[in-house]
Amino acid sequence: MNSITVKVLGIALSVFILIMVGSQIVFNINNSHDTEEAVLYTVNENISFKGMFLRDERVIKYDNTAGGVMNYLYDDGLKVSENSAIAKVYSNEDQIYYRNRLSRLKSVLSDLKRSQSPGTTNYVQAETLKSKIEGHYLNVANMIQRKDYSSVSDESDDLLYTMNIYNIVTGTTGDFKPAIRQIKAEINELKTKIEDPVESIKSNESGYFVKSVDGYETSVEFDDLENMSTDELQRLFDIKPNVPENAVGKLLKSYEWKFLGIIKNTNKFLINDGLSIRFNSSNKIYGVTVDSIKPIDGTDNSIVILSCNELDDTVLNNRFDNAELIFDEYTGIKIPREAIRFQGEQKGVYVMLGQDITFKKVDVIYEGDDYVLSKNTSNDSYLLLYDQILLEGVSADEVSGTKDDAKSG
Repeated sequence: MNSITVKVLGIALSVFILIMVGSQIVFNINNSHDTEEAVLYTVNENISFKGMFLRDERVIKYDNTAGGVMNYLYDDGLKVSENSAIAKVYSNEDQIYYRNRLSRLKSVLSDLKRSQSPGTTNYVQAETLKSKIEGHYLNVANMIQRKDYSSVSDESDDLLYTMNIYNIVTGTTGDFKPAIRQIKAEINELKTKIEDPVESIKSNESGYFVKSVDGYETSVEFDDLENMSTDELQRLFDIKPNVPENAVGKLLKSYEWKFLGIIKNTNKFLINDGLSIRFNSSNKIYGVTVDSIKPIDGTDNSIVILSCNELDDTVLNNRFDNAELIFDEYTGIKIPREAIRFQGEQKGVYVMLGQDITFKKVDVIYEGDDYVLSKNTSNDSYLLLYDQILLEGVSADEVSGTKDDAKSG
C-alpha cells in the first residue's frame, strides 16, 4: 500500500469520526428529555405479621412415683377416647426397644411372606414393578427433602416390598425362606424378654393428643378470647410460661384453633370475612375466618383473631409463627404518575422511539401513590416493556403523527 492510499484512508476515517461525534452532539442537544425505562414491577398487597396459635388444650399430668420410662401409644393429632391409655411406663428403655423391634419384625415378616406368594408374583410384570420402584424411590427422596420424616417409614416399606416382589419375578431371588426363619427366631427370642408395663397413663377425657407441652396451655381460656381487652390480649405475648414437671402431653378438645396477631390498621377485611393465610414454617395455605378486630388505643395497630378448623403438624407443633395474609398480587409495567398524559379521554404516556416522540396508550391495572402499573402487552399501540417513558410535558409539534394537545393527568 503506497503513501497516497494511506493518506486518503486516514482523511476518510477522520471525516467519518467527525460526522459521528457531531451527530451525537446534535442528537443530545435536541433530545435532552428526562426519561425512564419501562420495567416490570410486582405489587404484593399481602399483610405480614407475627402471631401465636391458641387452642382449647388440657394438660395431661402423671406423677411418676414408680420410676421407669414412658412409651407413647399415640402420634400427635390422633383422636383419643376417654379413659384410653395414651402411654405405658416400663421398667427400663430396653423394654421399649424390644416392643418396637418386635413390631418392626412382624411387619417385615408379613411383607416377605406376601412378596413370595404365587398370588402376588404370578400376575405382575417386571417392567411394571420397576416403574413402581422408581416411583417409591422418588417419593422417599422428596419426603426427605421436605423433611416429612413421618411419612418416610411407610413409603420405605412400600419400596422394600416392591423390590422383594421384583427379585422373585426376575429370578434374582428364589425365595425368602432363610430370611423368614431368621426373623421368626428373633421374634421368639424377643418375646422371652418382654415384661409387663409398670403402669398405664390414661386420658381423663376425649380429644386429639399432642405430646409437647409449652406452658401456654393454661394462659387463657379459649372460649373467652373475644371477650378479652386489647391489654389482656397483648400481655399474652409477654407471658413467661412454666411447664409443669409432671406434664406428659395434652388433649385438644377439637380441630379448631385461633391465630392471634397485631397488624397495622387496614380496610382490606372485616369481621366474618374469609381470608387465606400462610405461615413461615409451612408453604401450605389455610382458609381462616376473621373473628375479631380490636383497635389498640393510641396506635395505628389492631389485634386480630383468626380461626380455622384444619389441624396439622404446623398448627400442632408451633406456638408462635410469622404469618402472611394473602391478598391480590399485580405485575405490570411501572409508570411514574407524573408521566401520565391524555389525548382526549385516552390515558397514556409519551415515549422516545429513536429521535421521535410518540404517544402510547396504557391499560392501568393498579394504582399506587406515586405510580401506576400498566398491563404488559405485545400490542405496540400500548406502552411496551423497555420503552423510554418521557417524564416531562411536550409540545404538540414535538410529537410524531399528531397535533393534539397533551394534558397532564
